[in-house]
Amino acid sequence: MPAVWQHATMKDPIGFLASRAGRYSGPGVAHDTRAFTGVLIIDPPLNPANLSYRFTATATDGELLHTEIACLGRNQADEIEIVHISNNIPGLQHFQLAQSADHDLVLHHGNLADPQSFREIVHLAFSSETTARLSYDWARPGEAIVPQSWVELLKDSP
Repeated sequence: MPAVWQHATMKDPIGFLASRAGRYSGPGVAHDTRAFTGVLIIDPPLNPANLSYRFTATATDGELLHTEIACLGRNQADEIEIVHISNNIPGLQHFQLAQSADHDLVLHHGNLADPQSFREIVHLAFSSETTARLSYDWARPGEAIVPQSWVELLKDSP
């Protein structure tokens, strides 16, 4: 597993993302080695208990490679719930917070220990308030989880 998981789980992912709300864009590489431009939009919170972000990857030839929306919120038990939709995986996906450092958000889907299921790890790491890296590690049933795609993001000027 990635070394970042040695840290404690982020205590307030909603506040963390809210403090970085805005539009980010930059170059990336998809799992099939195609170059793309990524756009990440972290929406301001609807209220202190929830927010959403959107990510789109568009190949240099204009083809939409990936688009997703993630909603993070606190339920009535004050636990974080994460619901995710994308063009690559049918239906609603429920993600969980994984171990992460103070300036990283790590989410995972599926049973990471079950090699016969689809598993995914989404890692959003901020090196500053305006610079981030979004990466995806995933595996189909029967495969090992490996890095698949990444994008280097810079916050757009207001």
